[in-house]
Amino acid sequence: MNLLQKIADRLVLQASTNPLDAGDLHRQVIETPSGSVDIWAGFPENDPSLTTNTLILKFPGAGGRAERSSSHPCEVWGDLKCASWTINHRGYGQSDGPSSLQNFTETCESVWSAALRLFPDHRIVLYGSSLGCLSALYLSSRHPACGLYLRNPPPLKEMISRRLRYNWWNFGMARLIAKQIPDYLDPITNAQRSHCPALLVQSECDGLVPPRFQNLIANSHPGKLRKIVLNGADHGSPVPEHQFEEYIEAVEWLGQQVATYQPPLKNT
Repeated sequence: MNLLQKIADRLVLQASTNPLDAGDLHRQVIETPSGSVDIWAGFPENDPSLTTNTLILKFPGAGGRAERSSSHPCEVWGDLKCASWTINHRGYGQSDGPSSLQNFTETCESVWSAALRLFPDHRIVLYGSSLGCLSALYLSSRHPACGLYLRNPPPLKEMISRRLRYNWWNFGMARLIAKQIPDYLDPITNAQRSHCPALLVQSECDGLVPPRFQNLIANSHPGKLRKIVLNGADHGSPVPEHQFEEYIEAVEWLGQQVATYQPPLKNT
């Protein structure tokens, strides 16, 4: 890994390995060609023997951890009988290190393969929060997912280039660092190649990923997409109480789309 890649990782990732209480989640380990990956699974009523027909693959944000994952939106999609996997990328939790954007796609592909093996004939929904949207969009652009949930997705190259070029990183350094983000993680390009129905949950006052950046991704998606803007919310704010019913209705819409969507065998 070169110096610029390390700088890009330091700018973007907030990996942690401290022990966390995972509550009722169940730990599983997926092997990748370069190391093991930590997954925390949730099942209906915490019983994996119950019949499920939908698997949600969840990817947390830059500082997120799978151990903190909730069952959402499983509780909204009762008819879909969902199970969930939340992934700690390498360098997070008990996943083997190092933490790097360069490792993301290998982890994503290994998780997808394991999901197909352990949950045959299931619908697969991809759920990304902030940085986790890059993993979700990568998979949706290459595999037959049935739905896509995006919360404040960041187009990293555009954000790094535009935010850093006005300070001491000038003289082309910002552009050089932005180029270290792997092309195959470009969420705008991957959104163009994703055809499954999508829900974008956008914070109106997001100071980390301003809506104009998020809209670059939303406007690139060729399939059905619904957007809900959380009024007055910042990047990590919860759904405002006065919009809770509107939000649940939007999540229910995505569930209805997932239930009827027939993905192609391979996205084009």
